[in-house]
Amino acid sequence: MKRNAIAAAQVLLFAATSWAGDWNQWRGPDRNGISQDTSPIADAFPQEGLKKVWESEFIPSNEYGGHGSPVVSGERVFLSVVWHERVPSETREIDTEVMQSLNYRGVSPELEKRLEETRLNLPKLRGEKFDEWIVQWRKDNLSEKEDISLGSWVTSRFKAGKNAIALEWLGKMNSRQGRPFASAAEFSKWLDDEGFPPDVKEKMIALVPNTVKIAQDVVLCLDLNTGKQIWKYAKPGKPSGRQSSSTCAVVDGRVYAACSSELLCVNEADGRLVWSAPLSAKGPAASPLIVGDRVYMAAGVACAFSKADGKMLWEQKEAKGVIASPTWWAPGSGKPVLVINGNNALYGLDPETGAVRWKAEGGSQSTPVTSGDWLVLYSGTAGVGLRAYKMQPDGTPKAAWSHFWVTLRYTGSPIIYEGKVYHCCGGKHQCVDLETGAEKWVVNEVNSTITSPLLADGKLIVYENNGTHVRMVKASSAAYEQLGRAKTDAMGCSSPAITNGRLLVRQKDKLVCFDLRPVN
Repeated sequence: MKRNAIAAAQVLLFAATSWAGDWNQWRGPDRNGISQDTSPIADAFPQEGLKKVWESEFIPSNEYGGHGSPVVSGERVFLSVVWHERVPSETREIDTEVMQSLNYRGVSPELEKRLEETRLNLPKLRGEKFDEWIVQWRKDNLSEKEDISLGSWVTSRFKAGKNAIALEWLGKMNSRQGRPFASAAEFSKWLDDEGFPPDVKEKMIALVPNTVKIAQDVVLCLDLNTGKQIWKYAKPGKPSGRQSSSTCAVVDGRVYAACSSELLCVNEADGRLVWSAPLSAKGPAASPLIVGDRVYMAAGVACAFSKADGKMLWEQKEAKGVIASPTWWAPGSGKPVLVINGNNALYGLDPETGAVRWKAEGGSQSTPVTSGDWLVLYSGTAGVGLRAYKMQPDGTPKAAWSHFWVTLRYTGSPIIYEGKVYHCCGGKHQCVDLETGAEKWVVNEVNSTITSPLLADGKLIVYENNGTHVRMVKASSAAYEQLGRAKTDAMGCSSPAITNGRLLVRQKDKLVCFDLRPVN
């Protein structure tokens, strides 16, 4: 694509083929969390709870289906899933599910040594005195960031005392992830060769299943009005667990889905495969971005594919990332740029060639949002946090303001609306003036941690308590005004979609549609 064609494409983005009510990709039609739909939403949730319109048939999640979010195009709902099942096998495999059941956390050798020495020589205290001692140990031995991420785990190990499995053995188990044993006998011999004590060996044998995971790359199409399946595309995939959490995009009659090891393109009408292309990283969580005649991905490294046939057009190995999704930045003046929030930095790439135009402070899992000359991201990099960049005349961004705080996760994506930035992650909800960075309001200790909010009809919709509930907040800088809170039983790692006043949420085993429109 020529440069002037790319510049023209950014003006259209998805609007050319999207209905007003569509939510046809990750973070909505303009990848900014804002719905273009003008359908009214009730000013309060019903006391009896949200009205359920329908629920789908079984759809796995987490280790068996990831955390991808639903999208809507026209009268259809789409979801891409790496669909796992277990089948009997002689093979024995230590995977992330096994390590989760063991409650394993990787820590530095120094901290591991201190923790284990303390666990084996705990003071003879009980009740509140023991709890107070643990709190003090955490203060003395953990940084603020470590305490947020590891504090409750440390407490659990101290309370288990000598009954806890030593980190030495958990570490050995973790080191064998991705290298299955051909048989139960081979696994047992490995445990003996590594010196596992008999009681620990017995526990490990019991925990590692006598089945293995197989997977299919699946794209589902459901009827928006009923939740019934219209079609299902499926092909053999590779087990990738919950890391496969990409959200598909529906553009120009085609569905683009990043699955276990391939980028798939299928027809929107009937699910027929158009093309597939290999990805450089297994099971990305990042979602495809389609602009003009290209599909952009963050799949280990940033890359671009031909929308027509899936041919890889370029790959940028410096911009490494697999979770935050690509963003299109079209400043008021100058050339459009493809933005990748990588593992440790924010990258601005030439959309045509993939060349790095600039690199700025950033990184983490949040997808940036843009508006005119402004870009806002959320990053765990010290001193960055919630940060705004403003594009300069020379084509490079300059940091305008930042609000940093230490928290467990830096994942939720912000929203820019009417000159204000709304952010609902990291244990707080906040509204910040885009130009100045001044906080208009901040509400602390709100349990919104991973999900990204959406905005429709002047209202913010955001999950809390890992998705068990949804909160509705008025999108106003004047004050924080909660309009409603209702139970959804959603997955907190996914994000909702909205269309024509109906909210689509992914629960652990299905999709559910709720009606948010006013009652006549």
